[in-house]
Amino acid sequence: MKTITTAILLILVTSMALGGMTSNASAAEDPTILLKIAKRAQEQIDKQISVDSSEKIKRLFEEGTQQVDSLEKALRSDNISSAKEHFLSAMKIFKEISSHLTSSNTVSDVAPKTELSSVRDTAKDPSNDLQRLQVYVNSLKTIAKKYDTPIDFSDLDKLFKQAQQQISDGKFTQAINTIHEIKETIVDINKDLRENAAKQESQRAKVYAQKYLEQLDRLIENAKKQGVSNDIIERLESAREKLSSTDDPRQIVEEIRNIMSLKDQFDLTKYDRLESRILQVEKTLSRLSQVDGVDPTDISDAKETLQNIKENLNNGEFETANELLRDLAKQLSAIKNST
Repeated sequence: MKTITTAILLILVTSMALGGMTSNASAAEDPTILLKIAKRAQEQIDKQISVDSSEKIKRLFEEGTQQVDSLEKALRSDNISSAKEHFLSAMKIFKEISSHLTSSNTVSDVAPKTELSSVRDTAKDPSNDLQRLQVYVNSLKTIAKKYDTPIDFSDLDKLFKQAQQQISDGKFTQAINTIHEIKETIVDINKDLRENAAKQESQRAKVYAQKYLEQLDRLIENAKKQGVSNDIIERLESAREKLSSTDDPRQIVEEIRNIMSLKDQFDLTKYDRLESRILQVEKTLSRLSQVDGVDPTDISDAKETLQNIKENLNNGEFETANELLRDLAKQLSAIKNST
């Protein structure tokens, strides 16, 4: 149960890392959060590793630990760019370790059916094993529900009822065989959960890429108005083309990192804070539009104002955009307080 929790934790952390690398709103304001996340993941993995763990897992953990140490050193040197690279490397390693641990722990729970079939009626009461599996499956159900994963647990529930009845009737050998079926089914469900989590990670990355493309278009237009060299403009446009054409989450992260590097290198970051505030307002507006009791007209007016803000920013009217953004933030706060 702990291992699957760690696996899901690391999947979430990767999404957080994606958001942190592609927006200055969190890591730029408090880059130490990267170290906190990395050390938390390191602690979780360390708890799962035992003396019986494979040499590969132990070696990977040493590499991940080295990346965390390098991350901490980079932060002490105020080298944020290097810190982000070490953070992503550490999380990639910890996620790989968690995948190995999940696979090995689940498979080790599944005993060969021929051995179970040879157990005589004098077999020990498997109630504790069944109870442990029930707790584990309950955690899987929680994860599936949280991430809206379409997994059918009905067959598994029937097997649990069957095993419970067999134990009540004193048919421990039959109950052990049923528990074996339960464990085999859990292996399949774990596989489905991992596949769905990977799909959701990819979808979140693509959604974010589309939002970032809108920001990038405004950045390119503003760079042109500032008289930035054609070479830099062409590099930004090339990065935009690559970002818009990929579905791979890792490639999306890499392209956005390249764009951020260009912005840092050629002093194109003065719009980032305003862009981050626009993103935050968009999220707030999206949440309020789904709240019962909110006047649709207020939402429509707010969306119109937001579009006006983007147009002003695109036209280089930063002061006007900033004023409208402050007014819109107050308007959304009033809508929120009225619900």
